[in-house]
Amino acid sequence: MVMKAEHVVPLRVPIESVDLENWIFTLSDEDYQAASKAHRAAGTTMYDGVRGTVNVEDIGGTLIVQHYREVSADRRHFELFSPRSRGYFFHLIPIRMEVRWTMSAEPRGATGSSLRCVVEINLAPVLRLLSKTSATGWFVRRHVREEAAGFARDIERKHAEGRTPPSLLIDRRSG
Repeated sequence: MVMKAEHVVPLRVPIESVDLENWIFTLSDEDYQAASKAHRAAGTTMYDGVRGTVNVEDIGGTLIVQHYREVSADRRHFELFSPRSRGYFFHLIPIRMEVRWTMSAEPRGATGSSLRCVVEINLAPVLRLLSKTSATGWFVRRHVREEAAGFARDIERKHAEGRTPPSLLIDRRSG
C-alpha cells in the first residue's frame, strides 16, 4: 500500500505562462527552502543523461533524502521518482522508501491556473505499521499542503518579476 498526499492550490499565472519542466530543473536551493519550513536543501542532478533532483526534508521528525530521477516532464506536468530514498525516523533509525512526486498545472479561468502537487511514499509493510502509529500520514499531508502553496508562490513571484530562469532543458533529439 502506498501512502499518498495530494493538494491543489490556485495559481495566479495564466496557463500559457506555466512551464513546470523548466521551473523544477532550475529551482534554486534557496527557493526550495523558502517553499516549506521542512525543506533543508535541494539541487539538480544528471546521471546517464537523465535529469533529476536531490531533496532533503524534515517531515514529522523524519529526515528524508530523496534522489529523484525524471520519469517525464513537460510545460504542464512533471513526474519524478526516487527508488532509493533514505529516511531517518526520529533522525536516528534508517529506513528505505520509494517516493514519487508529481506536479501538474491546469487552466482555471482566463487568467489563472491550478497547481496540483502529489507525493506517494511506498514503505515496507512493517514500516507502514510504524508510520500509522506515529501519525506520519498526517505529517506528510500537512507538508504537501504547505509546499504546494510555497511552490505556487515561487512560480507566481517569478512570473510577476518576468523572470524566466535559464533553461537547463536537454534537446533529446540531438545526441
